[in-house]
Amino acid sequence: MRIAIFTDTFLPNIDGVVTTITNLAKNLADRGHKIYIIAPRYDDKECFFYRNVKVLRVKSIPIPSYPDYKITSFLNYTILKKLKKEKIDLIHSHSPFTFGMLGLIIAKLLKVPVIGNFHTNNADPDYLKHIKMNNRLMQNSVLGLQRFYYNKCDLIICPSNSIKKDLVKNGFKKNILVISNGVDLQQFNKHKNRKKRINKENKVLFIGRIAHEKNILYLIDCFYLVSRKLPRVKFMIIGDGPQKDEVEKKIALLKMKDKILLLGKMEHDKLIKSPVFDECKIFATASITETQGISLLEAQANGIVGVGVDANGTKDLIKNNYNGFLVRLNNKKQFAEKIVTLFLDKKIYENMRKNTLKEVKKHELGNIIEVYEKTYYSLLEKKNGRYNNGKNH
Repeated sequence: MRIAIFTDTFLPNIDGVVTTITNLAKNLADRGHKIYIIAPRYDDKECFFYRNVKVLRVKSIPIPSYPDYKITSFLNYTILKKLKKEKIDLIHSHSPFTFGMLGLIIAKLLKVPVIGNFHTNNADPDYLKHIKMNNRLMQNSVLGLQRFYYNKCDLIICPSNSIKKDLVKNGFKKNILVISNGVDLQQFNKHKNRKKRINKENKVLFIGRIAHEKNILYLIDCFYLVSRKLPRVKFMIIGDGPQKDEVEKKIALLKMKDKILLLGKMEHDKLIKSPVFDECKIFATASITETQGISLLEAQANGIVGVGVDANGTKDLIKNNYNGFLVRLNNKKQFAEKIVTLFLDKKIYENMRKNTLKEVKKHELGNIIEVYEKTYYSLLEKKNGRYNNGKNH
């Protein structure tokens, strides 16, 4: 197949959506498919090269409060001409906004099926805080835009059952298929012998954007409570983002600079090869906006037990009292207590670690790619009678 992927964020940016797209593109390319990634241009140097994958950069402008994400014109004759020449079979969009609209319009003009992947609920108040427009009118407007876009697609894909329920509830009427983002277990197995620099028994980990939607100030308050009972425990935060200054001020105010370590952004390949996953025992997340946390999945692939807020996305990966703990939002004391329990009770921790490694196998990337392939072929056959699930390709 010849597949065009549209996204409003891509390398050199690092986030869960970018990781999902690169994993998908590489694995589909390894299976002989030709992949075109239509993404924003950040500079004149291309940073991603892979056999059977071509990145087509589009001139765009950054969103003022979210510069890693960009917007572009709904129409681009150069991209249309290129994809028509390459006889694209299918378009897979990972954004509902301008890049997604560009993909949708091109799909209609080329008469090829289009899939919309729902990664982010941009109508959530925590996302709208960044543009200082967190009000009911804007929430409804963004939700309406998302609903309009995805209902124009031939198929909606989302990564978790809890998100599917929300989409149905909010009027997303197209066929909705749940496919996990997946995690490459073999990729982590290659680095199981990473040199351990620091005792694994005294570290909590968070990986992600330092932004309102990740609820990091909440995590810091929880960790402050943990440190009062376990003063030797440290909290490692890997990532960067628009709330970094506020987070730094909070850490300074609590006099926790020696206990909460802001390690900055780390390239995905370097992260995998680093000793970070060997050094940490617990992954903590207080986000209530996740559709499916890639960072949590990758931590679980390394046997790190999760503690999270009982919310969409997270509750699909953490089963309370089985492979981690879920805590109701705004119960910081209980959140801290669950972390303390995992540090002090070795039996509970080892049972949860064993269950974590068992559960994460359900998200093995190789199996996920097979599901995507079958979905693509099925959609093509339904749309125009071609391929017959790959038998004629």
